[in-house]
Amino acid sequence: MADPRSRNHSRFLLVVLLAVVVLGAWATRFLETPVNRVTVGTVVAGALLVVGALALPALILSTWQSERE
Repeated sequence: MADPRSRNHSRFLLVVLLAVVVLGAWATRFLETPVNRVTVGTVVAGALLVVGALALPALILSTWQSERE
């Protein structure tokens, strides 16, 4: 039987990933992101990419591990 804490972590990671996708779409649409200089938009978009790059593999691995147990 799956541990309730592992399901809770998976839901949290899923919420984080969905929030990153929504905020990333918002940031690219409404914030200025020029390629030749650093602005608030590029910092926000970069931070969202880093968080998403960490959350997606964590979600996949946590789901895979809970299915194996």
